[in-house]
Amino acid sequence: MTCFGIIGGGLMGHGIAVALAQAGHQVGVFDIDPAVLTSLSDRVGQALTRIGVPPEHACEVRDLIVPIGSLPDLARRSEIVVEAVSERLAVKHDVLAALESDIAPDTPIWTNTSVLSISKVAHAMAHPQRLVGVHWWNPPYLIPLVEIAPGAASDANVVKHAYDLITSLGKTTVLLHRDVPGFIGNRLQFALVREALYLLDEGVCEPETIDTVVRASLGLRWATVGPMENADYIGLDLTRAILSNLAHDLSTQTNSFPTLDQLLEQARTGRPTGSGLLAWPDGRGDEVAARLEAGIRRGLSAN
Repeated sequence: MTCFGIIGGGLMGHGIAVALAQAGHQVGVFDIDPAVLTSLSDRVGQALTRIGVPPEHACEVRDLIVPIGSLPDLARRSEIVVEAVSERLAVKHDVLAALESDIAPDTPIWTNTSVLSISKVAHAMAHPQRLVGVHWWNPPYLIPLVEIAPGAASDANVVKHAYDLITSLGKTTVLLHRDVPGFIGNRLQFALVREALYLLDEGVCEPETIDTVVRASLGLRWATVGPMENADYIGLDLTRAILSNLAHDLSTQTNSFPTLDQLLEQARTGRPTGSGLLAWPDGRGDEVAARLEAGIRRGLSAN
């Protein structure tokens, strides 16, 4: 049993806590918002119910997760600290600076950043060798993949320990050879998102059509055969020929995303405002969350 401390009890923080506690680890959770800590137990219980954990076992898991009222208290009780605050570099620097004043120099810190460079996150740390990128996917207690990435200064032993511990949870753990913003998964995901936005900007189709195409083709294929295996399967000569004909027409946008920018100018941010690329009437958010988790469970049971 390891005593974990999680900084940030929001969407990812409480989900990581559930995943760790399910494996029998003790987890303390700190958040600067008292309301987040007040709701922690209920949200943990809801997650366990959604994934079908029996009530008697759910109680055991919930007892392993406790809210912590201050960062120094969290630091004192933690053998490993997980940073799960917002994806803003300045915020992470502030949090890590405060944390390092309260923990021993050799206490590992796992950052759950999904897009930032690990080396840049570690830039202002007194002991950057203890930082490693440990990127969970949402929901962390359900999706098996966890990506591990070193920063430029990360100690190889700290990285290996993180890899081994995450693997011991039964996760599908992958190790990157070096630091790269976005790890692997988000780079692939947002390459697809960029191309989808480009198709909208060019008037090729409606947003719903893009979702239909992905769900009824690529989504089914990629669940069992990845893009590298598929490239070999169809033949690298054919793969090269397709790229030669198609690559120059794909989006290379880095700053301008007209469809997205226009919606944001209208304060249409998607689910939170009831409108974005799609309409979000009351209840759709809950329906999508339930459908997402049910789909992941079906996929896992089929493998």
